[in-house]
Amino acid sequence: MEKVYEIFGNLVSTLGYSRVHASILASLFIHKKLSLKELAEKTKYSLPSISLSLDLLELLGLVRRFRKDKSKEVYVELEGDLLLALKKVVLMKINRGIKIAIEELKSENGKDAKKIESEILRLKKYVDALNKVKIPE
Repeated sequence: MEKVYEIFGNLVSTLGYSRVHASILASLFIHKKLSLKELAEKTKYSLPSISLSLDLLELLGLVRRFRKDKSKEVYVELEGDLLLALKKVVLMKINRGIKIAIEELKSENGKDAKKIESEILRLKKYVDALNKVKIPE
């Protein structure tokens, strides 16, 4: 089973998620719903690491934390679409990089700066087109 988490972790980490995030997502894909304690056992990460990583995954709408009835134990389940969240994160990172590059180029003059700016704007158009691509069912 650990190899499954490793394989998924390798894939998801190339898309900008940490190994902890990838392990959490893999565990929840397999088991659908787990307590924090079970999640820590399955992923081999500490409860504080799990809890901190869940904050981002909740923010992205991928997971939901809840309590069963009046239990003190906190559970986690998948809630959102992984591909949509990955798309959102990847595009957000690329767009942030593009914005920073364009801002930094404003202080540069010359043909080289114009050529680079032109290529960055071309990349921006491509990223905007990617943003319109629908995620397969």
